[in-house]
Amino acid sequence: RVESVERVENESLWQMYQLRREILKKTCAAQSIRSLTPDTNWQPAIPSKADLSTDINEFYLFHGTSSENARFICEHGFDERVANLNGLYGAGSYFAINSCKSHQYSNQYKDSPTWVMLVCRVVMGSPYCTSTQHNQQRRPPDNPATPGRPFDSIFAEHGVGRGGQQQHNEYVVFDRYQVYPEYIVRYTV
Repeated sequence: RVESVERVENESLWQMYQLRREILKKTCAAQSIRSLTPDTNWQPAIPSKADLSTDINEFYLFHGTSSENARFICEHGFDERVANLNGLYGAGSYFAINSCKSHQYSNQYKDSPTWVMLVCRVVMGSPYCTSTQHNQQRRPPDNPATPGRPFDSIFAEHGVGRGGQQQHNEYVVFDRYQVYPEYIVRYTV
């Protein structure tokens, strides 16, 4: 049950996100990238959804966290420098299209029954679509279409990732400016 939804208004994070989005539009325009649109049939009924750039795989995705981390992220942004190297797909920021997947990483607020989740704009750009793990990695694999430059993200598709054992689609970015935390959702289970 959703208890509250708070819209984040952080002008500096928004400007950095917009700049990164424009850079990805330019770099991705010169190559053929895999569209993740068919794999993402859910997007929230948010009025600003109309300005998402599906040509560079921009989506609204969930990120489970604690209330304290949510506040920090909304003020300072995601920080890949503190991401866990032991993450299944590397030391990036993880997102899901299914709230139940992100709920696994949410925490209750102190002694209350309230949980916290972020709804973020995420631009995946040219994703590396994986079937294997990438732990101990700080960036996606190199992109053969752009020698010397890695893919922009990692996408682990349900039924394909982890050798076919992936239960939910997972979206991983390694650049803090590819994410804008737009909403804090407080909910009870």
